[in-house]
Amino acid sequence: MKSVGRCAALAAIVLLSAPAAPSAQMRGLGRIKGTVNDDTGAPLKGVAVRATLSGYDGAIEEMSDDKGAWAIAGMARGEWHLAFYAPGYTPTGAKVLLAAELSNVPPIAIVLKKAAK
Repeated sequence: MKSVGRCAALAAIVLLSAPAAPSAQMRGLGRIKGTVNDDTGAPLKGVAVRATLSGYDGAIEEMSDDKGAWAIAGMARGEWHLAFYAPGYTPTGAKVLLAAELSNVPPIAIVLKKAAK
């Protein structure tokens, strides 16, 4: 019985002393959205959108839909770095500043160019 209590106490100490998960530090009420097209204007499906918050480890990732639309919700305020990746295309990036938890950021239009062969 004593060993069960010791294990529980040790587990509680480890959990309380561990840093908060990066995603918890990065989460808030902000939302950004946009579209991603190729250089002919056609929407791109399946583009990986990776958002990282300056000063924090970890990322939030989403994918574009069949209309090239993407959205990331639950973002904390701060400077976000966005990276867009798709096979056969040159990756590109963008910066977004969420000045407040409920910032109204205009949609972001991204164009990916075919990668050089």
